[in-house]
Amino acid sequence: MEASGEDELTVQGLTLRGVASGGIRTCLMVPELGLMFDAGPCVSGQMRYDTILVSHGHQDHLGGLPYLVSQRHMMSGGSPQVHLPQEALGPLERIFEAWREIEGFSLPVHLHGHAPGDEVAIRKGVARCVRSVHRVPSLAWIVERHTQRLRPELAGVPGPELAARRKAGEDITIPHVTPLLAVTGDTQIELFDREPQLRACTVLVHEVTGWDDRRGVEEVRRWGHTHVDEMIERAEQFEGEALVLVHRSPRHTRREAEQVVRERFPASVRDKVHVFGS
Repeated sequence: MEASGEDELTVQGLTLRGVASGGIRTCLMVPELGLMFDAGPCVSGQMRYDTILVSHGHQDHLGGLPYLVSQRHMMSGGSPQVHLPQEALGPLERIFEAWREIEGFSLPVHLHGHAPGDEVAIRKGVARCVRSVHRVPSLAWIVERHTQRLRPELAGVPGPELAARRKAGEDITIPHVTPLLAVTGDTQIELFDREPQLRACTVLVHEVTGWDDRRGVEEVRRWGHTHVDEMIERAEQFEGEALVLVHRSPRHTRREAEQVVRERFPASVRDKVHVFGS
């Protein structure tokens, strides 16, 4: 990778690219969806993304946004659409006003504040936000893919007949929603417990900051995060195909985390669990 901590993982047809290092910087890009989650500073490839979904306002997740917008403006990259918790909207608008005054030119950006339950239209679906459990107002984002499927009663009908029915005005498909991807941002484990759709997502990107007893469960929770012990207890509740664990504290190496997965996660889900971050 081009910078320390950056990583890339392909799971279930989605590429997860970026960095998610606890307290340092977090920015996760998914090129197949054209989405970037959070805007930690100086991550390779950030300028390509026009839609940014922000979990919360801590600087390791949002502090890179003014610089990113400035760079896009300098290179005529257009104004990104940034979706973030409504509580952070006013302060972030003031930050941009201050930078416009300091730099002496326009910093074009579209900032949209959201409450839990809001939806953002994206490519072939929506991104829906739910309230996560952190020290400041925060959102987890659930990406739903909306498609059309053949009505069950028409299974086995020959193609020419289906084409004729469609031409005659018959509706031969029904809407289908797939919970494709969820990105929790920083959160305590209560989010996992509370949101069944999170557990049903094909790919769940969930923070696990603490990985051993150097900081136990209660201390990790006190800072609004999840400890691996809490995830191990619940891992078999995950119904999807890939559970990607991010936001590892720098005090834990990737090798240590992968050893915990091999040795402590239930065998029934172990192959679904991925450690992200170099």
